[in-house]
Amino acid sequence: MPRLFLLGIDGLPRWMWQQFADSGVMPNSQPLLSSGTLVPMKSALPEVSSAAWASIVTGENSGGHNVYGFTDLIDGSYTLGFTSSRTFRAKPFWQREGSGPSLIMNVPQTYPAQPLDGMLVAGFVALDLNKAVYPPEQLPWLEDVGYQIDADMSLIETGKSEFVTELHKVMATRCESLHHHWDREDWQQIMFVLTGTDRLNHYLWEDYEDTSSPHHQAFLDFYHEVDVQIGRILERLDDDTTIAAVSDHGFAAQKISVNLNFLLAENGYLQLRESKRPSYIDMLPVTQAFAMDPGRIYLHREGRHPGGTVTDEQAEELMQQLTTFLMSAEVNGRKIATEVHRGKDIYTGSFAHRAPDLVVMPATDVALSGRMNLSELIEPTAINGKHTYTESSFFVRGNNLGQIPDDMKVENVLDVIMPQAQSLYKAA
Repeated sequence: MPRLFLLGIDGLPRWMWQQFADSGVMPNSQPLLSSGTLVPMKSALPEVSSAAWASIVTGENSGGHNVYGFTDLIDGSYTLGFTSSRTFRAKPFWQREGSGPSLIMNVPQTYPAQPLDGMLVAGFVALDLNKAVYPPEQLPWLEDVGYQIDADMSLIETGKSEFVTELHKVMATRCESLHHHWDREDWQQIMFVLTGTDRLNHYLWEDYEDTSSPHHQAFLDFYHEVDVQIGRILERLDDDTTIAAVSDHGFAAQKISVNLNFLLAENGYLQLRESKRPSYIDMLPVTQAFAMDPGRIYLHREGRHPGGTVTDEQAEELMQQLTTFLMSAEVNGRKIATEVHRGKDIYTGSFAHRAPDLVVMPATDVALSGRMNLSELIEPTAINGKHTYTESSFFVRGNNLGQIPDDMKVENVLDVIMPQAQSLYKAA
């Protein structure tokens, strides 16, 4: 029997989980939630999955674990790279000394799979199942059952019904894999993440909100199946196991996606040389600021970027200008931002110097992007649901827990579910 079972349900808002538990959509969740504590939790800043999951499993914010988004510029260059498990500069809990045998499955930002005492199957973004599994001798079984690292997202172009069928298939195989490997060993801790909920929310949020939609019931049915799998897990756990469940962010409707780099270019902050495929390397020295997904703003600083010209003396005034500009900016009569944070105010740790200078929090119904293709201010997309900073889910039931902060954040999860181990790790 594991000491800890940590369930991830990607993108499940706290209010929705409670609502579905109470209404009967997720009947196994109702007694579970009543037996412990469910609170809203704040995501990473910005509210991007890669940074949020990294915070959940390390107990650090981005300044401590070094993951700020799915992509980042390699230091001292304009080369864009995907962040990965190699980006981590803080150890996830399963790699720490004395953590015991761990089964870790489908946790985002863990590719390529790194050695541990136990087994790990990485979650998205993962390019090759061969590099997503540790130890590698467990790979053939996963291949035989048709294990997928992610759903085939292109199926949304075929139709929502086909897409939802794919999500069900991927979840069923993942859960079969969980129970198969659970039976192989006496694991001390298990972490398992369901990501189909995030995919469903992105593409069928409008169908959830519109009860007359022909796909509304399919949305509810998927969450019902998630609850069936929760029930299967609960049947295998007793009162001596700490049971925790988390989501990495909340969700809400998305009406438009706004390209911040288009706005910056239109207002003279960003200038690119002509290119058929614009990228960061095309920024001219006169550029003052640029954006990266989803709402990260970087000053084109002298010394940080090869062609950067913004000096430390100029930085403060420029950040004030940009904050005023972004807070007042409107697209189709719609404000695009509710807050603009200073990076130095929200990140702490050894890698806080790599933080964005500003983080823009999107307004209601608005998503923000940082694409360098400046052809369109409002980007066409099939996505109609977006991440939110507030209303992630945090649930816990167990003994010897840490206190849940009033302002619960993703980086506080380990402090609550494994307070003694986390305290020893921080002291080391």
